Amino acid sequence: MLMSLSAALAAVAMAVVLVVANPVVALIGFALVGFGFANVVPVLFSAAAKMDENPAHGIAAVASLGYLGMMAGPPLVGVIAEHASLTWGLASVAVFAAVLSLAAPKALKA
Repeated sequence: MLMSLSAALAAVAMAVVLVVANPVVALIGFALVGFGFANVVPVLFSAAAKMDENPAHGIAAVASLGYLGMMAGPPLVGVIAEHASLTWGLASVAVFAAVLSLAAPKALKA
């Protein structure tokens, strides 16, 4: 539930940043995006540690995917921005956050 709400907060905040052309709204919106995504990693590590078979494998998988996202995410946004616009690049962050919000209950078996 926490991850779904956090990802939804990130998605909505990013959408508001893209729609409202105001620097103060953008600053607050980006802070809320960060706040929303900040809860994802601890929730995933907690879920991985509760795996029945081998928690170490789950934690390693979460860490590996986290590093992959950290290394591939910004260049992906940049490629989209270069070929379309920065608005579309940042909109992809909102889309991925919305997908995370919808997929979290099933992925975490909540």
